[in-house]
Amino acid sequence: MMPKFKQALCAALMSAPLACVSADNDPSAFSQATPSLMPFAPAISEPVLLEHPGIERKPVPMATATTENSLSPFTGKVRGKKVRLRLDADLESNVIRELDKNELLTVVGEKGNFYAVQPPSPTKAYVFRSFVLEDVIEGNRVNIRLEPDMEAHIIGHFNAGDRLSHSTVCNQNSKWLEIDVPSHVHFYVSKDFVENIGGPELKDQVDRRRSSLKQTFENTTNLVKAELQKSFEEIDMERLNRHFDKLTADCAEFPEFAEGLLIARQDLQNAYLQKKLAFLERKAGHDFEDQEIHEETVAFNNTPADQKATDKMLLWQPIEEALYLNWSAMHQDHDLHQYYEEQNVLATSISGILEAYTAPVRNKPGDYILKDKDLPVAYVYSTKINLQDSVGKRVKLKAISRPNNNFAFPAYFVLSEE
Repeated sequence: MMPKFKQALCAALMSAPLACVSADNDPSAFSQATPSLMPFAPAISEPVLLEHPGIERKPVPMATATTENSLSPFTGKVRGKKVRLRLDADLESNVIRELDKNELLTVVGEKGNFYAVQPPSPTKAYVFRSFVLEDVIEGNRVNIRLEPDMEAHIIGHFNAGDRLSHSTVCNQNSKWLEIDVPSHVHFYVSKDFVENIGGPELKDQVDRRRSSLKQTFENTTNLVKAELQKSFEEIDMERLNRHFDKLTADCAEFPEFAEGLLIARQDLQNAYLQKKLAFLERKAGHDFEDQEIHEETVAFNNTPADQKATDKMLLWQPIEEALYLNWSAMHQDHDLHQYYEEQNVLATSISGILEAYTAPVRNKPGDYILKDKDLPVAYVYSTKINLQDSVGKRVKLKAISRPNNNFAFPAYFVLSEE
């Protein structure tokens, strides 16, 4: 018979709950909620099996415990290209992402040769939905992961009672909640690649200016769309150019916007040019000698002084004016003469028999057509020389490419006859 004290000891051991270590959930809380399912839960180091019972998974990398030294927070500027942002202050630690040169970070601590920084925007974090009820955490040491995946990096933990300020169901996997990265979660970057440029408020100020510029860019894009819905005569290009000029000045601080802004401005100029071509074609279809066309084009007369511009030449001057204005927006302080000097450098030689192109079609890309062995080669027009004098002759022309308005052959602006 077992001594009484041994019986008492065995009874105590059998009734005592076993301790568990939690990860994406709290196994002890799970055990208390469903005691009949887990009467003797073994201790485990990464109990992710509780999220998907019966599925064996490999351990995932997790940030090690850190001991950070406090320092006065400051705004740090990244001094190199592709600087690695790490999960922990260790060169062997997992890389979160690579930082761009001049990117700003909020530095909040230090550990060894690394700075502890707040996660840069727009970093998101994820928590398993089963352990969140009405934005309140329902377990201890609930894992915060970098991606909605059981094998994603663990960047921190929540404890029971912690409240989520904002959460949404993850679009990639509805079993997870997407959240803002908690303030107590820090990432790490080598001190050698971070320059102190001011207080922590500096980054906030720059972020606000960037956000304002992004909103202004979106507003300008919407304004452009609205203007281009109007007829050519109603489009206020002066107003649109003022908006783009301001954006261009603001982009000096944020070069990441510059390329998108340049493309948007070029798209605007091209769309405006197409509308102008259509407008002039409609007017030209009624009367080439229309006085309004003459008044509109005479201000941009690039015909040499020793030549008299014909009506056909005047018709194309607004087209050339639009192309010049588009070019001058990117070449400030350059005049019309310099524009055509550049065009002359880029020009190519084309040759063939010159014929008048008199087909009554809209948006035609030239007044003349160049043929070789009776086959069309290109459409051509000019405001520089009177091509009418060379109709029916074989010519060799120095010309620069122009939009062909989706016609069958390329179009050229003739600079000179060789």
